Amino acid sequence: MSFMCGFRMRFRKVRWALQTSAFIVSNLGLNFSLKTGCVYPYLYCYGCPLASAGCPIGSLQHFVAMQMIPLYLIGIISIYGLFFGRAFCGWACPFGTFHDILSKSSKRKGKPLPQTKFITLALVVFLAWITSETFFCKFCPSGSLFAAIPAPFFYKDLKPGIFFHIHILTLAVTITLALILSRFWCRYICPFGTIGTFNKISLLSIHYDASKCIQCGKCLKACPMGINRIHDIGESTDCILCARCIDECPKKALQFVTRNVIELH
Repeated sequence: MSFMCGFRMRFRKVRWALQTSAFIVSNLGLNFSLKTGCVYPYLYCYGCPLASAGCPIGSLQHFVAMQMIPLYLIGIISIYGLFFGRAFCGWACPFGTFHDILSKSSKRKGKPLPQTKFITLALVVFLAWITSETFFCKFCPSGSLFAAIPAPFFYKDLKPGIFFHIHILTLAVTITLALILSRFWCRYICPFGTIGTFNKISLLSIHYDASKCIQCGKCLKACPMGINRIHDIGESTDCILCARCIDECPKKALQFVTRNVIELH
């Protein structure tokens, strides 16, 4: 490890501050000149009236529907993943923040099923290919919350159609499941959650020091993603590097680290 954090801090307040800041930045597109053309490092609908960038999954579907290779998209997402792994899901994603709020009522953690989000991604690509449109966007609950619901307030002539009602239904189902199972969408469905593949090689990671661990299990109990093995912290595609485990560890056995680039080869 090239660098280990030399101080211990409570990350909860920092995480909420960054999540709030990310939501504000995500909605700086007050007019066309402020639409950046960049891609968010998390799932956020570009159909939102104030969106300042593009949704990575929506952009992917667009390129697939146009039968084009999304080189820019692949490049920017790879940069996000190589530097931060899936940390944006835990520290910035507005829909993830919404799930954090809902998870305060969630008692069940459930079991990790890392393959399900890859199945979702495959379906997203397949449906975009055969329909030649951004089909997933018509059902995405993040789009429901941040685009479908606020849109009528910005566009007075907009009349709710069938897909508006589908969006409301999708969001209602997602909220219900999230109230039962912590971060349900993020763990099992979100196609952008596949960026967690980079966790094993990303510059930012969480280091587990077994020599300090007393096997109290507090880190796993605090995990909103239901990770059930200590060695999967910072490594699993489910880990969002939210640092709740670091906060809860009484022996400082878990710390944020930056990997030495040489170690990645």
